[in-house]
Amino acid sequence: MEIVTRMKKSMSAKSRPEAKKKLNVYMVSQLFTQLVNFQQLVKSIGEFIGKGSLIKSDILLDCIKMAIDNIVQSMLYDRYDFDVQLNRISDDLEELNIRCTEIKIKSLYPRLIKLDLVINSPPKDLTILSIQGALETILNEPLRLIVEKTKGRQTRIRVHSSSVFRVNHAVSYVGKDGNKISGDSYIHETFSNGQTLVALSDGMGNGEAAYQESSEALKILKCLLSFNIPMKTAIQTLQKLKHHSNMDERFFSLDICLIDREKQRATFYKQGATPTYLVRNNQIEIINLAQLPVGVVVDQDIEKVTITLEENDLIIMCSDGITDQYRDMEDFEQSILKQVGKQPKSITRNILQTTINKGKGKIKDDMLILAVEYKRQELGHVKSA
Repeated sequence: MEIVTRMKKSMSAKSRPEAKKKLNVYMVSQLFTQLVNFQQLVKSIGEFIGKGSLIKSDILLDCIKMAIDNIVQSMLYDRYDFDVQLNRISDDLEELNIRCTEIKIKSLYPRLIKLDLVINSPPKDLTILSIQGALETILNEPLRLIVEKTKGRQTRIRVHSSSVFRVNHAVSYVGKDGNKISGDSYIHETFSNGQTLVALSDGMGNGEAAYQESSEALKILKCLLSFNIPMKTAIQTLQKLKHHSNMDERFFSLDICLIDREKQRATFYKQGATPTYLVRNNQIEIINLAQLPVGVVVDQDIEKVTITLEENDLIIMCSDGITDQYRDMEDFEQSILKQVGKQPKSITRNILQTTINKGKGKIKDDMLILAVEYKRQELGHVKSA
């Protein structure tokens, strides 16, 4: 028994340095990704503030410091967590008499796990399901394994998170009087923590200035969230940036939906935004928050509404250019219900066209509508390539 133990330790010592070398390469690539996000943040802040506008230096420094601090904290945490997981994976597989000649970690974020294992031919009485079970115990979530044969007697196993739900989205929009440039902007982003951001912003007025303001605001929001900065802090940062550089007394709305797919929940934040419509079982629930647009006050409390999502939920978000066309909002709700069961792109196109028809073809304001679909996808586990 002691001989076997020493052999295992010897094999482990031989294989781990190479794995950690690959891990270091991965972490450097992650750092460069964060630096690109940081560069985008600084650029967007510059565009957002505008040329010639003055702003307190402490606000800019606080914003930049938050981003840098979170980059450092994330890298330190990942370094520690990845080392622990790497050792656990290697040790637990060795307990099954499996020797990994390569462990390539691409991501160990919950629900976004992605790694490759190269193993020598396992014992005949060991199944891939045994390996899957061991990895699911270590990583604490359902996994999907893809088995690929390699040269010689080695086998490559690609390991991925087995997501239960997916988020589909689509958007349709048009500028005032049919212009291509609209003051309504939107963003869709899935972050490394598994959360999906869907948001829209309505800039004051129309045209290029409104578009520039709303689009840069969403870029700043996305960059801040990419550093794992809490949503409340990110919105408050936008409020400070806007309030202290708002020489022209311009404002913009924020309509935010942050979805955690696997925890089955959606959180809504609204700053001067129109209601959101949640469609479930052919019934509509209206989500609304009475909050002022960004730029009006600097210290506005940030309120939120969190709901539990169910399979086949449909979320409709839109700018006021859509809702203002309806004298009776029940008509708008009926136009939404008529689209249930269709693909998100068809839903947004049809509702936009219906809204334009309500105004007899006249487009008096920028219009934008987002449809978000929450669906279950088939679980995939073991698959041979």
